[in-house]
Amino acid sequence: MLGRLSTMPARSGREIRSRALTIQRVLAAALVAAAIVLFGGALVLPGALAGLAFISLALLLAAATLWRIGSRFAREFRESNAWAEVAQLRALVAERETVWSDLPAPAAAWDSQGQLVLASAAWQSLGLPTDAPPSELELSVGDPPRVFVVERSQQASGIRLVLLREVTRERLALQAKDELLAIVGHELRTPLTAIKGYGQLMARQLATVQEQVQRLDGLIGDVLDTARAEGGRLALRREPLSLSDLVNVACERFSVTHPARTLEKKLEARAFIEADPARLNQVIDNLLSNAAKYSPTDTVIGIRTFTHGDWVRVAVSDRGIGIKSEHLARLFDRFYRVPVEGGTGPPGFGLGLSIVRDLVEAHGGRVEVASDGPGTGCTFSVVLPVMLPLDDNAPAPSQAVTSG
Repeated sequence: MLGRLSTMPARSGREIRSRALTIQRVLAAALVAAAIVLFGGALVLPGALAGLAFISLALLLAAATLWRIGSRFAREFRESNAWAEVAQLRALVAERETVWSDLPAPAAAWDSQGQLVLASAAWQSLGLPTDAPPSELELSVGDPPRVFVVERSQQASGIRLVLLREVTRERLALQAKDELLAIVGHELRTPLTAIKGYGQLMARQLATVQEQVQRLDGLIGDVLDTARAEGGRLALRREPLSLSDLVNVACERFSVTHPARTLEKKLEARAFIEADPARLNQVIDNLLSNAAKYSPTDTVIGIRTFTHGDWVRVAVSDRGIGIKSEHLARLFDRFYRVPVEGGTGPPGFGLGLSIVRDLVEAHGGRVEVASDGPGTGCTFSVVLPVMLPLDDNAPAPSQAVTSG
């Protein structure tokens, strides 16, 4: 019977065994009560004393036997319950150990005293220490190294759980990305450097092309102006203007185009003239350009305006190569260029000064040139009639402007 009860399910077996034990004890008590009743009847009936006493004794023996059987059954019942609980605990522990050991991630648990409670098979396969939980935030294990992030959890019972999450693939992916970016950056920078170099070269070439286009445009303009002057078709758009203001603007323009040159200004004229500002700017630009072309870069170019009677003068002087006296008379002839000893001189067609003369004469003025010979520089003066004279005694600044 105990064997059959031990094989039953835990809860139903315990209930059946408890009921059987109760029935046995009730039967034992009933037999004792029957024996007492018979023994009392024997005292009342003396003739049946022997028979009733014998029956009472038999009932007492049966009750004692039944009680002993019940006591033994109770003891076995308690032992069976204990072993059933032990079996259940073992099954539960085995189940938990199976679940814990089957965890794919490395995990371990320690109690409040620092003793290892459980460790998964993955934890053990890594050869990680089990004497205490790891204190690092990351662990690197094996060769090649595998990287794990340590995640911790503290239970209310004091159990400390540690789970390792592997991030080796993520780290390798980040490393591969960094290497790819470095390689791509290097490989892209090489053609980019070449493109940049060619771009700078093309920019310089385009600047040269632009410079030559401007030069060609200037030459075409000079040729056209020469043709107009010869045909008497040089049109002027006259208007009142201050010569000193016009010269000051021309000096600023020269400083931008010739940043390495030093320009000394002395603008004293306060008179107004009637002139075409575009053509007069062309005259001054041409004289300043010639001064820069025929003088060393480290020398000063001077420009001065002043009035003399009914005339106003613009004088541009340089400290350049100078001009021999025999060339001064032909200097304003078309296509005439002063010979330069030991070289060909700056490029040009010899039209600039002739155009200056034609433009100035069209304004009713004249051009003068003075030079003491080679190496002494020269001074070109533009003389124009005054439309409205003003007080030249007003203070006028004399200043040196260094371009660049």
